[in-house]
Amino acid sequence: MAFKLVSCDGGGIRGYLTCLILQSLHEETGFLDKADGFAGTSTGGLIAVALADGRTQGKDMAVLIGELAAHYRGDADLIFQENERGLLDRALDNILRRFKLGGGPGITASQYNASGLERIGLSLVADRTIGSLSSDVVLAVNTVCLHRNDKVGWAPFTITNQYLEHESWLNMEAVKLLDVAMASSAAPSYFPPHLITAGGEDYGYFADGGTFANNPVMNGINVAIAADRAKGLEDIEALSIGTGQQPTDISEAMIKDPDGWGLLKWFGVTSNAPKGALIELLLTTSAENQYWMAHLVLKDRLVRINPPLPKVVGLATHKPDSYRLMEEAFQTSKQSEFWANAVKMVRGW
Repeated sequence: MAFKLVSCDGGGIRGYLTCLILQSLHEETGFLDKADGFAGTSTGGLIAVALADGRTQGKDMAVLIGELAAHYRGDADLIFQENERGLLDRALDNILRRFKLGGGPGITASQYNASGLERIGLSLVADRTIGSLSSDVVLAVNTVCLHRNDKVGWAPFTITNQYLEHESWLNMEAVKLLDVAMASSAAPSYFPPHLITAGGEDYGYFADGGTFANNPVMNGINVAIAADRAKGLEDIEALSIGTGQQPTDISEAMIKDPDGWGLLKWFGVTSNAPKGALIELLLTTSAENQYWMAHLVLKDRLVRINPPLPKVVGLATHKPDSYRLMEEAFQTSKQSEFWANAVKMVRGW
Protein backbone atom coordinates (compact mmCIF):
# COMPACT_ATOMS: atom_id res chain seq x y z
CA MET A 1 0.00 0.00 0.00
CA ALA A 2 1.35 3.43 -0.97
CA PHE A 3 2.56 6.01 1.51
CA LYS A 4 0.15 8.93 1.06
CA LEU A 5 1.75 12.38 1.40
CA VAL A 6 0.11 15.82 1.49
CA SER A 7 2.57 18.67 0.86
CA CYS A 8 1.80 22.38 1.42
CA ASP A 9 3.92 25.23 0.02
CA GLY A 10 4.83 28.48 1.72
CA GLY A 11 3.28 31.76 0.66
CA GLY A 12 2.16 33.86 3.63
CA ILE A 13 -1.48 34.93 3.49
CA ARG A 14 -1.87 32.80 0.36
CA GLY A 15 -2.19 29.84 2.71
CA TYR A 16 -5.85 30.80 2.48
CA LEU A 17 -5.84 29.44 -1.08
CA THR A 18 -4.23 26.21 0.19
CA CYS A 19 -7.01 25.85 2.75
CA LEU A 20 -9.74 26.38 0.14
CA ILE A 21 -8.22 23.62 -2.00
CA LEU A 22 -7.77 21.22 0.92
CA GLN A 23 -11.27 21.91 2.21
CA SER A 24 -12.99 21.27 -1.11
CA LEU A 25 -10.95 18.15 -1.89
CA HIS A 26 -11.67 16.76 1.56
CA GLU A 27 -15.39 17.43 1.22
CA GLU A 28 -15.31 15.50 -2.05
CA THR A 29 -13.08 12.60 -1.01
CA GLY A 30 -12.35 12.59 2.75
CA PHE A 31 -8.64 12.26 1.92
CA LEU A 32 -7.29 14.09 4.98
CA ASP A 33 -8.47 11.20 7.15
CA LYS A 34 -6.42 8.79 5.06
CA ALA A 35 -3.14 10.64 4.48
CA ASP A 36 -0.03 9.11 6.06
CA GLY A 37 2.08 12.24 6.15
CA PHE A 38 1.95 16.03 6.07
CA ALA A 39 4.84 18.15 4.81
CA GLY A 40 4.93 21.93 5.01
CA THR A 41 7.03 25.03 4.62
CA SER A 42 6.31 28.43 6.20
CA THR A 43 2.54 29.03 6.05
CA GLY A 44 2.30 25.46 4.75
CA GLY A 45 4.26 24.36 7.82
CA LEU A 46 1.59 25.84 10.07
CA ILE A 47 -1.06 23.99 8.09
CA ALA A 48 0.88 20.70 8.17
CA VAL A 49 1.44 20.95 11.94
CA ALA A 50 -2.26 21.61 12.52
CA LEU A 51 -3.30 18.69 10.29
CA ALA A 52 -0.88 16.20 11.87
CA ASP A 53 -1.99 17.28 15.34
CA GLY A 54 -5.63 17.13 14.28
CA ARG A 55 -5.29 13.57 13.10
CA THR A 56 -3.55 12.58 16.33
CA GLN A 57 -6.23 14.28 18.44
CA GLY A 58 -9.03 12.65 16.45
CA LYS A 59 -10.43 15.99 15.31
CA ASP A 60 -13.00 16.34 12.56
CA MET A 61 -10.67 17.28 9.71
CA ALA A 62 -13.40 19.09 7.78
CA VAL A 63 -14.02 21.34 10.78
CA LEU A 64 -10.29 21.83 11.35
CA ILE A 65 -9.50 22.93 7.81
CA GLY A 66 -12.49 25.26 7.98
CA GLU A 67 -11.03 26.81 11.14
CA LEU A 68 -7.69 27.30 9.41
CA ALA A 69 -9.34 29.03 6.46
CA ALA A 70 -11.27 31.26 8.87
CA HIS A 71 -8.02 32.29 10.60
CA TYR A 72 -6.49 33.33 7.29
CA ARG A 73 -9.64 35.22 6.34
CA GLY A 74 -10.60 36.78 9.66
CA ASP A 75 -7.39 37.08 11.70
CA ALA A 76 -4.90 38.48 9.18
CA ASP A 77 -4.67 41.76 11.10
CA LEU A 78 -3.69 39.74 14.18
CA ILE A 79 -1.16 37.63 12.27
CA PHE A 80 0.49 40.63 10.60
CA GLN A 81 0.83 42.99 13.54
CA GLU A 82 3.18 45.85 12.75
CA ASN A 83 6.37 45.73 14.76
CA GLU A 84 7.31 48.73 16.88
CA ARG A 85 10.28 50.17 15.05
CA GLY A 86 12.57 53.17 15.34
CA LEU A 87 12.33 56.48 13.50
CA LEU A 88 14.70 55.43 10.72
CA ASP A 89 12.78 52.26 9.94
CA ARG A 90 9.45 54.05 9.97
CA ALA A 91 10.83 56.73 7.65
CA LEU A 92 12.14 54.10 5.23
CA ASP A 93 8.82 52.27 5.47
CA ASN A 94 6.96 55.45 4.50
CA ILE A 95 9.19 55.76 1.44
CA LEU A 96 8.47 52.14 0.50
CA ARG A 97 4.75 52.70 0.87
CA ARG A 98 4.96 55.60 -1.59
CA PHE A 99 6.30 53.08 -4.08
CA LYS A 100 3.49 50.69 -3.04
CA LEU A 101 5.95 48.37 -1.33
CA GLY A 102 4.33 48.52 2.11
CA GLY A 103 3.44 45.29 3.90
CA GLY A 104 6.99 44.00 4.25
CA PRO A 105 9.82 43.54 4.35
CA GLY A 106 11.19 45.56 7.29
CA ILE A 107 14.42 47.45 6.70
CA THR A 108 16.06 47.92 10.09
CA ALA A 109 13.73 45.59 12.03
CA SER A 110 11.22 42.87 11.21
CA GLN A 111 8.07 44.29 9.64
CA TYR A 112 5.81 42.31 11.98
CA ASN A 113 6.04 40.89 15.47
CA ALA A 114 5.09 37.26 15.98
CA SER A 115 2.72 37.61 18.94
CA GLY A 116 -0.46 37.32 16.86
CA LEU A 117 0.81 34.29 14.97
CA GLU A 118 1.71 32.71 18.30
CA ARG A 119 -1.81 33.27 19.66
CA ILE A 120 -3.37 31.57 16.67
CA GLY A 121 -0.89 28.70 16.86
CA LEU A 122 -1.73 28.17 20.53
CA SER A 123 -5.44 28.04 19.72
CA LEU A 124 -4.70 25.23 17.26
CA VAL A 125 -2.12 23.01 18.99
CA ALA A 126 -2.02 24.32 22.60
CA ASP A 127 1.24 23.25 24.30
CA ARG A 128 1.46 19.82 22.68
CA THR A 129 4.88 18.64 21.53
CA ILE A 130 6.36 16.75 18.60
CA GLY A 131 6.40 13.69 20.84
CA SER A 132 2.63 13.93 21.29
CA LEU A 133 2.04 13.15 17.61
CA SER A 134 1.06 9.65 16.63
CA SER A 135 4.03 7.90 15.07
CA ASP A 136 1.62 6.62 12.42
CA VAL A 137 1.29 10.18 11.13
CA VAL A 138 4.47 11.62 9.58
CA LEU A 139 5.20 15.31 10.01
CA ALA A 140 7.95 16.99 7.95
CA VAL A 141 8.39 20.76 8.28
CA ASN A 142 11.17 22.80 6.68
CA THR A 143 13.13 25.44 8.57
CA VAL A 144 16.67 26.80 8.83
CA CYS A 145 18.79 26.80 11.99
CA LEU A 146 20.89 29.96 11.88
CA HIS A 147 23.69 28.46 13.97
CA ARG A 148 24.61 24.92 15.04
CA ASN A 149 27.56 24.18 17.30
CA ASP A 150 28.30 20.95 15.46
CA LYS A 151 28.28 22.43 11.95
CA VAL A 152 29.91 25.27 10.05
CA GLY A 153 27.38 27.87 8.94
CA TRP A 154 23.63 27.74 9.01
CA ALA A 155 21.80 24.47 8.55
CA PRO A 156 18.67 23.86 6.47
CA PHE A 157 16.79 20.78 7.57
CA THR A 158 13.39 19.22 8.11
CA ILE A 159 11.89 18.86 11.59
CA THR A 160 10.04 15.56 11.90
CA ASN A 161 8.36 13.37 14.50
CA GLN A 162 9.97 10.28 12.97
CA TYR A 163 13.10 8.62 14.35
CA LEU A 164 15.93 9.05 11.86
CA GLU A 165 18.91 7.02 13.00
CA HIS A 166 21.43 8.91 10.87
CA GLU A 167 20.46 12.35 12.28
CA SER A 168 20.17 12.15 16.06
CA TRP A 169 20.13 15.97 16.39
CA LEU A 170 16.62 15.89 14.93
CA ASN A 171 15.28 13.99 17.95
CA MET A 172 13.16 16.91 19.11
CA GLU A 173 10.31 15.14 20.91
CA ALA A 174 10.16 17.75 23.66
CA VAL A 175 9.87 20.66 21.20
CA LYS A 176 6.43 22.23 21.08
CA LEU A 177 4.46 21.99 17.85
CA LEU A 178 3.91 25.73 18.14
CA ASP A 179 7.68 26.27 17.97
CA VAL A 180 7.88 24.13 14.83
CA ALA A 181 5.24 26.25 13.10
CA MET A 182 6.78 29.51 14.28
CA ALA A 183 10.29 28.50 13.20
CA SER A 184 9.16 27.48 9.72
CA SER A 185 7.21 30.74 9.32
CA ALA A 186 9.94 33.15 10.48
CA ALA A 187 10.37 34.81 7.08
CA PRO A 188 13.49 37.01 7.16
CA SER A 189 12.64 40.72 7.51
CA TYR A 190 8.93 39.92 7.81
CA PHE A 191 9.00 38.07 11.16
CA PRO A 192 11.82 37.83 13.71
CA PRO A 193 14.00 34.69 13.94
CA HIS A 194 12.40 32.16 16.30
CA LEU A 195 14.25 30.62 19.25
CA ILE A 196 13.60 26.97 20.12
CA THR A 197 14.45 25.61 23.55
CA ALA A 198 13.07 22.38 25.00
CA GLY A 199 14.03 19.68 27.47
CA GLY A 200 17.08 21.61 28.61
CA GLU A 201 18.35 21.90 25.02
CA ASP A 202 18.95 25.22 23.29
CA TYR A 203 18.47 24.58 19.57
CA GLY A 204 19.13 28.18 18.60
CA TYR A 205 17.29 30.61 16.33
CA PHE A 206 15.45 29.55 13.19
CA ALA A 207 14.26 31.19 9.97
CA ASP A 208 11.68 30.40 7.30
CA GLY A 209 12.12 27.11 5.43
CA GLY A 210 11.12 28.89 2.23
CA THR A 211 14.69 30.14 2.03
CA PHE A 212 15.70 26.76 0.64
CA ALA A 213 12.60 24.67 -0.17
CA ASN A 214 9.36 26.61 -0.39
CA ASN A 215 7.77 23.42 -1.71
CA PRO A 216 8.46 20.65 0.86
CA VAL A 217 7.40 17.67 -1.24
CA MET A 218 10.92 16.25 -1.64
CA ASN A 219 11.56 16.65 2.09
CA GLY A 220 8.40 14.73 2.88
CA ILE A 221 9.42 11.99 0.46
CA ASN A 222 12.90 11.77 2.02
CA VAL A 223 11.53 11.50 5.56
CA ALA A 224 9.06 8.79 4.55
CA ILE A 225 11.85 6.67 3.04
CA ALA A 226 14.43 7.43 5.76
CA ALA A 227 11.93 6.49 8.48
CA ASP A 228 11.14 3.24 6.61
CA ARG A 229 7.53 4.27 6.12
CA ALA A 230 8.03 3.70 2.41
CA LYS A 231 10.43 1.18 0.89
CA GLY A 232 11.21 3.42 -2.05
CA LEU A 233 9.85 5.99 -4.48
CA GLU A 234 7.53 3.43 -6.05
CA ASP A 235 5.68 3.20 -2.71
CA ILE A 236 4.80 6.90 -2.51
CA GLU A 237 1.87 8.95 -3.80
CA ALA A 238 1.92 12.70 -3.16
CA LEU A 239 -0.46 15.62 -3.44
CA SER A 240 1.40 18.94 -3.67
CA ILE A 241 -0.57 22.13 -3.02
CA GLY A 242 0.85 25.51 -4.03
CA THR A 243 -0.21 28.99 -2.97
CA GLY A 244 -0.93 30.22 -6.47
CA GLN A 245 1.20 31.05 -9.49
CA GLN A 246 2.03 34.75 -9.34
CA PRO A 247 1.88 36.70 -12.64
CA THR A 248 5.42 37.92 -11.94
CA ASP A 249 8.38 37.99 -14.29
CA ILE A 250 11.00 40.41 -15.62
CA SER A 251 10.93 40.98 -19.36
CA GLU A 252 13.88 41.83 -21.57
CA ALA A 253 12.38 45.28 -22.11
CA MET A 254 12.38 45.92 -18.35
CA ILE A 255 16.06 45.10 -17.94
CA LYS A 256 17.59 47.34 -20.64
CA ASP A 257 20.87 47.85 -18.72
CA PRO A 258 21.73 44.60 -16.89
CA ASP A 259 24.82 46.12 -15.24
CA GLY A 260 22.57 48.62 -13.49
CA TRP A 261 20.44 45.99 -11.79
CA GLY A 262 21.03 46.46 -8.07
CA LEU A 263 18.72 45.77 -5.14
CA LEU A 264 16.35 48.70 -5.78
CA LYS A 265 15.67 47.51 -9.32
CA TRP A 266 15.11 43.92 -8.14
CA PHE A 267 12.49 45.26 -5.72
CA GLY A 268 10.82 47.33 -8.42
CA VAL A 269 11.66 50.67 -6.80
CA THR A 270 13.74 52.14 -9.65
CA SER A 271 12.52 49.83 -12.42
CA ASN A 272 9.30 48.57 -13.96
CA ALA A 273 9.83 45.16 -12.38
CA PRO A 274 6.95 43.88 -10.22
CA LYS A 275 7.10 45.00 -6.61
CA GLY A 276 9.01 42.49 -4.50
CA ALA A 277 10.17 40.64 -7.60
CA LEU A 278 13.33 39.32 -5.93
CA ILE A 279 11.45 37.62 -3.09
CA GLU A 280 8.91 36.11 -5.47
CA LEU A 281 11.75 34.89 -7.71
CA LEU A 282 13.35 33.00 -4.81
CA LEU A 283 10.12 31.50 -3.49
CA THR A 284 8.61 30.56 -6.85
CA THR A 285 11.69 29.01 -8.39
CA SER A 286 12.45 27.12 -5.18
CA ALA A 287 8.95 25.66 -5.15
CA GLU A 288 8.89 24.76 -8.83
CA ASN A 289 12.35 23.20 -8.69
CA GLN A 290 11.23 20.88 -5.89
CA TYR A 291 8.14 19.94 -7.89
CA TRP A 292 10.23 19.30 -11.01
CA MET A 293 12.58 16.96 -9.12
CA ALA A 294 9.73 15.12 -7.40
CA HIS A 295 7.76 14.76 -10.63
CA LEU A 296 10.77 13.23 -12.39
CA VAL A 297 10.91 10.40 -9.86
CA LEU A 298 7.24 9.94 -8.90
CA LYS A 299 5.77 10.64 -12.35
CA ASP A 300 1.96 10.31 -12.25
CA ARG A 301 2.07 9.39 -8.56
CA LEU A 302 2.54 13.11 -7.89
CA VAL A 303 -0.25 15.60 -8.54
CA ARG A 304 0.22 19.33 -8.00
CA ILE A 305 -2.53 21.92 -7.71
CA ASN A 306 -1.16 25.45 -8.02
CA PRO A 307 -3.60 27.64 -9.95
CA PRO A 308 -2.61 30.95 -11.54
CA LEU A 309 -3.55 34.10 -9.65
CA PRO A 310 -5.23 36.82 -11.77
CA LYS A 311 -3.05 39.48 -10.09
CA VAL A 312 -0.14 39.50 -7.66
CA VAL A 313 -1.08 38.78 -4.04
CA GLY A 314 1.72 39.80 -1.66
CA LEU A 315 2.83 37.57 1.19
CA ALA A 316 1.20 39.84 3.76
CA THR A 317 -1.43 41.61 1.64
CA HIS A 318 -4.82 40.89 3.19
CA LYS A 319 -7.16 43.42 1.67
CA PRO A 320 -10.60 42.18 0.50
CA ASP A 321 -9.40 42.13 -3.11
CA SER A 322 -6.63 39.67 -2.19
CA TYR A 323 -9.16 37.13 -0.94
CA ARG A 324 -11.29 37.65 -4.06
CA LEU A 325 -8.26 36.90 -6.23
CA MET A 326 -7.47 33.73 -4.26
CA GLU A 327 -11.09 32.59 -4.42
CA GLU A 328 -11.06 33.18 -8.18
CA ALA A 329 -7.87 31.13 -8.50
CA PHE A 330 -9.46 28.37 -6.42
CA GLN A 331 -12.47 28.21 -8.75
CA THR A 332 -10.08 28.07 -11.71
CA SER A 333 -8.26 25.13 -10.14
CA LYS A 334 -11.50 23.16 -9.83
CA GLN A 335 -11.96 23.33 -13.60
CA SER A 336 -8.47 22.05 -14.37
CA GLU A 337 -7.15 18.63 -15.27
CA PHE A 338 -4.95 18.81 -12.18
CA TRP A 339 -8.04 18.86 -9.97
CA ALA A 340 -9.50 15.87 -11.76
CA ASN A 341 -6.20 14.01 -11.40
CA ALA A 342 -6.02 14.88 -7.71
CA VAL A 343 -9.55 13.65 -7.05
CA LYS A 344 -8.82 10.42 -8.89
CA MET A 345 -5.64 9.81 -6.90
CA VAL A 346 -6.88 10.65 -3.40
CA ARG A 347 -10.12 8.70 -3.88
CA GLY A 348 -7.86 5.66 -4.10
CA TRP A 349 -6.38 6.43 -0.67
